[in-house]
Amino acid sequence: MGKKKRDEYLQNHVFCAVHQTFIFFPMRIIEYLPERPYSIDGIKAILRKNSDDILFFTPNAEKEIEKRLTMYDYETFVDVGANIGKFSLRIANDYKHKSVDVIAIEAHPETYRALSKNIECNSLKNIEAVNTAITDHQGVVTLYENRVGDRINVANHFHHRDSSIRNVFDEKDSTQVKSDTLDNILSGRKVHVMKIDVEGAEVLALNGATNTLKHVRLIIVEIHGDNYENVKQILERHAFNLEVIGNTKPSTDIRCSIGHIIGSK
Repeated sequence: MGKKKRDEYLQNHVFCAVHQTFIFFPMRIIEYLPERPYSIDGIKAILRKNSDDILFFTPNAEKEIEKRLTMYDYETFVDVGANIGKFSLRIANDYKHKSVDVIAIEAHPETYRALSKNIECNSLKNIEAVNTAITDHQGVVTLYENRVGDRINVANHFHHRDSSIRNVFDEKDSTQVKSDTLDNILSGRKVHVMKIDVEGAEVLALNGATNTLKHVRLIIVEIHGDNYENVKQILERHAFNLEVIGNTKPSTDIRCSIGHIIGSK
């Protein structure tokens, strides 16, 4: 087929099919493709086999979030839970002419390596990748993965001190990673816009960002489980005006995303 026609086919068939319905047939196609950069809406991405990486570069409900991430000259964007770089790569690429800096933070070692490769293949110099779990303390935490069959759902990484989290995942799908607070990692840097997607640890992340939040003008937090009220209260204490996208009804499952809270000043 050739590289050009293959990329066109992926863009016009596979990505669109995944967007319309969550079916496994299109997803299986990437298992037969070489792990090389594919150009998707102007951004290059290496899609790992046996993963859901393709979902992070297809049109979906998060377009509503993406369009709100507007940056101004010389600002800094921090992507907490950057995964393989959907938002980080887009902002670093689209706003490089405005001298915007991006800090992409990803806890999972394997996903961090994929993120770093995607940054490299886009030749972006204004983005820094950090391999740390964001929580409310410095130390080591256990990160649990959510698997769908034999496929790693790379969106779902959980890091939490609560031992009850072990009831959600199998111990064999866990790994020890270093943890730190946003205040420690971002000390001395002024952050203007932040996105947080840490799959259930959003309250811990915010509790460790007291100084950082003083300068943030826009924050978007993905809410999981029953964290809505706690996140809302933290952001209100920091004088954010709040807007909610999606459902805010609490879930007993910490893995369940119930929407986003957008805070602005």
